[in-house]
Amino acid sequence: MKYCKKCIMPTSRPGIILDQDGVCGGCLGSKEKNEKINWVSRGKELDEILDRSRGKSDYDCLIPVSGGKDSTWQVYTMLQKGMKPLAITIKCQNRTKLGQKNLDNLVNLGVDHIDFTVNPEVDSRFMLKAFEQNGNPSLVEHLIMWSTIIKTALRYDIDLVVWAENSALEYGGSKEDRNKFIMDYDWITKYGVTNGTFAEDWVDNDLTIKDLASYQLPPEERMSDAGVKNLFLGMYIKWEPEDIAKKARSVGFSWSETAVLGLHPFVGVDCDFRVVHHYMKWYKFGVTKLWDNLAIEIREGRMERKDAIEYLKNNTENIPMKEIESFSKYLGISIEFFFEIAEKHRNLSIWKKDDNGVWYLPKFKQEFGFWKELLV
Repeated sequence: MKYCKKCIMPTSRPGIILDQDGVCGGCLGSKEKNEKINWVSRGKELDEILDRSRGKSDYDCLIPVSGGKDSTWQVYTMLQKGMKPLAITIKCQNRTKLGQKNLDNLVNLGVDHIDFTVNPEVDSRFMLKAFEQNGNPSLVEHLIMWSTIIKTALRYDIDLVVWAENSALEYGGSKEDRNKFIMDYDWITKYGVTNGTFAEDWVDNDLTIKDLASYQLPPEERMSDAGVKNLFLGMYIKWEPEDIAKKARSVGFSWSETAVLGLHPFVGVDCDFRVVHHYMKWYKFGVTKLWDNLAIEIREGRMERKDAIEYLKNNTENIPMKEIESFSKYLGISIEFFFEIAEKHRNLSIWKKDDNGVWYLPKFKQEFGFWKELLV
C-alpha cells in the first residue's frame, strides 16, 4: 500500500496505479483533462456522433438517470443539442425524498422516463448474499443497472446510450482505460462495481437462473450486432463534479445543506444505500468518499496536498447509522450482524491492531505522520 505523491489516494483503492514518479492515474487523468485535451475538437466529434444517431428510432438516445447532478446535466445537454432522449432509472430500494424531487425535476426538463423497479424479494436475498460474500452493498444494484439499460436500448432499437463520466479518467485507471470513449464489457468488469462477476456466477440453490434473469447482461455480440454504442459524455465535455453540480443546480437540481458522506453536499443525495457502499470502502480499502473528494480538490487546484492532510487531521466523519439501519432492514438483518459482515471484509493486508487492540492503518501513519480514528 502506497500513497500518491500528488494527491492522497492509496493503491489499495481499486483503479489506483502509481507511475514511476509515484503519481496516480486519477491525477494523470486530471492533467490530461486540464492541459492536453482539446475540448472544442471533442465537442465537434460529439455533435457528429449525435447526428448519426438522430432520427433512427422513436428515441435518439437512451440516458441512464438517478436524478443526481450528473444525470440531470446529461439530460439537459442532450435536450440542448436537439436530441430526443428516453431516460431510464433503476429504482433504488430506498430512494430519498430529495432523490425523488430531483428525479421529478429531471423528467420535467422534457423527457419520457422509465422507472424500473426490480422484484424486492429476489433483490434483497441477492443483495444479502453479495454483501456477505464480497462486502459490496452496491454489487447487485450495478448488475441490474448494466443489464436493464443495455436490454432497454436493444428493445427500443436505440443505438446510443449516453453515460456520464469515464470513472477510469476521473478517479483512476490505466492509461488505456482512461482513454476509452465507449464503455464495453471489459470496462464493466474492471470498473462496473460488480467485483468482476456476472449474474451467472451467483446461481445456486437459493438463486436460480430464472431469479437472476433481470440481472443478466445480453451477449456482447448482440449489442455490437445491433450497433449499440455506450458513450461516455465526459470524454467529449469536460466533467468536473463541482462544476457539473453547479450547472445541474441552474436547471433545478437540489442538494443537501450538509454532506451526507464526504466533503461535497451534492453527492449521494438520491439513495441511502449508496452511502453504505462508500462506508464499506473504509474496511476494504482504507478510504471513504471523503478521500475521493479531497483528491479532486487537489487535482483541480482548489486545495494543496498538505491542506488535505490537515483536513483529515482536524476532522472526523460520522458513521452513517441511519443509512446502515435502512440497509439492514431491507436485507432482513440486525445492525449487529451488519457490522459482523463488515468486519469480515476488513482488509488485513492494510489494517493492523495496536497494542491496545485498536485497528489502525500503519501505512497511513507512516505517510502522514499521525493516526486517529477518522470515522466515529
